[in-house]
Amino acid sequence: MHETGKKLLNLMFKPGETVCVSHNKFGYHSIPLEEAMGDKVVTLVPTQDSCDKRKIEWCPENFDKSHTDNLLMCALNPIKGFREDQNVTAYRSFLIEIDTGPLAQQLAYAKALQIPYSAVVFSGNKSLHFLITLDQDLPSYKVYYHMAEWALNIVTLADKLTKNPSRSIRIPGAEREPGKRQGLVEFKGPTSLQEFSMWLAKYPDSKPKIAEKRVMSGERDFSKVKPWVSKRLRDGLDPTKGRNIQWYAMACEFALAGYSEDDTIEKLGMFFTPDHDFKEKEWLITIKSAFKNMYNRSKE
Repeated sequence: MHETGKKLLNLMFKPGETVCVSHNKFGYHSIPLEEAMGDKVVTLVPTQDSCDKRKIEWCPENFDKSHTDNLLMCALNPIKGFREDQNVTAYRSFLIEIDTGPLAQQLAYAKALQIPYSAVVFSGNKSLHFLITLDQDLPSYKVYYHMAEWALNIVTLADKLTKNPSRSIRIPGAEREPGKRQGLVEFKGPTSLQEFSMWLAKYPDSKPKIAEKRVMSGERDFSKVKPWVSKRLRDGLDPTKGRNIQWYAMACEFALAGYSEDDTIEKLGMFFTPDHDFKEKEWLITIKSAFKNMYNRSKE
């Protein structure tokens, strides 16, 4: 791993913790921090949700003896097990991703908002990743999620899908594709919890309201998701059918399989690409609408 990548991971994690790294945007099982920053990764095991049950082709069956220079992404917080929010073992790092406008404009925008970031990473493409790593761990997922939502409400140009503690950040020094290298733009070090809290408090109107969490009954089970969903995720949407209808139907399938609204947004968000006439906001409304309707039906 490039020295800048090691620098970032040493900021985010403590010795002895396990982390989730990958060579693509999909999740893998955690490995020791020391192995992730070594010369080679012994193995990366893909999640059951994305691979084992449906054998989706773009998930390699093994990644044995791969150089860590190939590792492109790392989950924000330490994880034990597969890259899932429920497997996060400490809550300390947040991600604010901005991809609107030129890079210099993105940086200027973040500085104008006085975001108390710890580091800035260039994605290797068109966005900057602003990492906030606190100097102390937060007590729970509930506190973390509340702060993440608050921060993203403040930064209106930010990607709204980065509020999950298991979300990934780009590893600086890695080449995501020929000619597109990820880089460490700025490094400040840990952000104090007091500084972050004071920054949030400057924007009381952006404080998230407590919303009802719509969770279907039963344990989540990917094997209950119908095969056509995996096919759509693998091959892309059917151009003869409406995008809203297809995303809505997939969200319903995840709800019936026991997934929460947040988990579904996290999972399907890995496959969503905004278009000029189908933005992220509209996509989120579609997913949330599916869960609202499914939840209401379950209460009838």
